[in-house]
Amino acid sequence: MKSAPVITSPPATPARKGVRVFWPHIVLGLIGLALSFYAVHAHLQIEAGQATGCSINDTISCDDVIGSKYGKFAGIPLGYFGAVFWVIVMISGISSAASSLKSARLQALGVAAIGLVTSIALAYIAHFVLGKICPICSGTHLTALVNFVYAVWAWFKMPKLNETTTLT
Repeated sequence: MKSAPVITSPPATPARKGVRVFWPHIVLGLIGLALSFYAVHAHLQIEAGQATGCSINDTISCDDVIGSKYGKFAGIPLGYFGAVFWVIVMISGISSAASSLKSARLQALGVAAIGLVTSIALAYIAHFVLGKICPICSGTHLTALVNFVYAVWAWFKMPKLNETTTLT
């Protein structure tokens, strides 16, 4: 009589030490952080009654967008929220080498999606509600778009998994 085949699981892979860094998220996070701090600086200049030097004409005006009632949330300039967001982007670009690549990529994709949705909402307010273009804000929105595109690309470029494969 033949015995049933024995099914064994793949050998456990030893946990890797160190970290996995997704450099595009780090670089884009630094760009976004710089733009956010510049937006805070501009906001403080506007509140002090000074020109930011970012207003080119009636349509292209950081002063009108950043200085508007939409330039703050709960009394806090939006640039501070942007700075926190970009720090989170950089943190999501670093993961333990022992963690799942799928989990790390999904986390980065989720953070990037939140940034893109927020940027779309803020761009809508600037362009359609205020009728203005803010170069600082547009730079931040473009950075969020590039971050999202990279996160989507990285997600789909990730190796395809089957049930017996684990990523470490």
